[in-house]
Amino acid sequence: MSLLTLCQDVAYEVGFPAPDSIVGNTDQTAQQLFRLANREGEALSQAHNWQVLTEEGSITLVTADQDYALPGDFRYIVPMTTWNRSDKRIVINPVTSEQWQFLKGWTTINGLNLRARIRGNEMEFEQTIAAGDNGKSIYFEYLSKNWAADSGGTSQHKFQADTDTGRLDEELITQGVVWRFKKAKGLDWEPDFQEYTNLLNKKKARDGGARKLSMGGERIHTVGVNVPDKGFG
Repeated sequence: MSLLTLCQDVAYEVGFPAPDSIVGNTDQTAQQLFRLANREGEALSQAHNWQVLTEEGSITLVTADQDYALPGDFRYIVPMTTWNRSDKRIVINPVTSEQWQFLKGWTTINGLNLRARIRGNEMEFEQTIAAGDNGKSIYFEYLSKNWAADSGGTSQHKFQADTDTGRLDEELITQGVVWRFKKAKGLDWEPDFQEYTNLLNKKKARDGGARKLSMGGERIHTVGVNVPDKGFG
């Protein structure tokens, strides 16, 4: 569903004349729909760690280089996903400002794990990258801020043309624009907001699947090294 068809669907549902175009249109309704569509996309993209927006990033360590640029679409890092794949060790990331200053004050604290934080849109390592770490690979998962895409499929952070599409659920975006449009027009928007919230909760619960929840205490297989339940002798 393109930006144009999305906005037209909203207009049809609310009972307004559907615009023939959105971007560059001087009609007030078209301009309002354009703004609300981008507002909904931005808000929705931050409402959940959507699997479609989850990306993998990587950096290669360089001797004495402490700061590494993050991907251009970086929004925030997924906790506990930063790993030194070369050494098969987790990177402690992010270190809080308080911890950072403590570690900097005690210059002899090294340890087996690298420590890092996100600052200035870069991943900054606390320890000095030694020659022995040169070329090692650090991988992490992050949430992309690019919730839209152009007609060629290139992701972007907002709608910019009538032919642009949303990377998130189209019906969810549409319902979000409906209640926002009704509220902006002074119409009864609360039933639509409740319907939107119900759908949002369902989509969040099902997004990316879910692990089995045990109510009986049996073991659930986990990723990593498993220890047998018995037979230690």
